[in-house]
Amino acid sequence: MKKYAWILLVLLCGCASQTDEPPFEINNKQLHTKLDDQGNKIFAYVVSVKANSRKSLNLDRPLTRSEFKNFAEQEYFEESNSLKLELEDQAVELLQQELKMTQYCNDKYEINDVVWRDLSVKLRGRCL
Repeated sequence: MKKYAWILLVLLCGCASQTDEPPFEINNKQLHTKLDDQGNKIFAYVVSVKANSRKSLNLDRPLTRSEFKNFAEQEYFEESNSLKLELEDQAVELLQQELKMTQYCNDKYEINDVVWRDLSVKLRGRCL
């Protein structure tokens, strides 16, 4: 029975020591506004994330299973479509807050185009 208690304790300590880091860190948000040729309000909202450096492996010694698993499961923003979609969703929410705060689109707006770069997303749209 003591053996199972120790195993449970070790597992709980392992779970408690894991840190939940955010998958990416937003480092820049910019709202660009202007009027088009017909006098309609248009905007572009750019959200950029901070580049994460890749973790290196020490090949001088054998890897433990947990080290190998952590290295294999590590997601990089440039390569992950799910992280990019998560940023896009967050950018839409941030755009909504920014438009409300600046009172640029008083009524409604629509996003017409989404443009991806390596570490950023640009939402283009117009006020309705």
